[in-house]
Amino acid sequence: MIDSIRNWFHALSPREKILIGVGGVLFALVVGYYAVIATFMSAFDSAEQRYQEAVDGQVRIEAKVDALTAPADKTVKPVTGPLDVFISQNAGEAGFAVGRLDPQTNGTVKLAISSAKPTALFGWLAMLERRGIAVEELAVNAGPNETVTATLILRSVQPS
Repeated sequence: MIDSIRNWFHALSPREKILIGVGGVLFALVVGYYAVIATFMSAFDSAEQRYQEAVDGQVRIEAKVDALTAPADKTVKPVTGPLDVFISQNAGEAGFAVGRLDPQTNGTVKLAISSAKPTALFGWLAMLERRGIAVEELAVNAGPNETVTATLILRSVQPS
């Protein structure tokens, strides 16, 4: 079988041999792409989606745990130290991409979050409210890949 293919190939003209070689290379590239690269890209996208779903689930669970463990008398544990430092650290721990964080002269902080899942963002804002930080202004816009961008003005509320 192989001898007959070898004899057939040697009987071809040089131009036909080049054409068969180029066709073989193109065939190998197409098969390689669909068999290897596309499979890995699909697996990567699937893993990334499962990761985002797990992060959203974790935020929901943490919000529920915080709600269940909150004190019954609803006392607010105020933030100690500068508000902008607390917000910056807390946003980083929550995994948000902070685009801008500007302390204002009136004791508020202007915050821009460039990408966040909506459930994670609103769960984080609920946690901040339990810590005595009020949202004065909130602008949320749709972003790519089921995310949102947000611009917020936050202020610390003094317990009465």
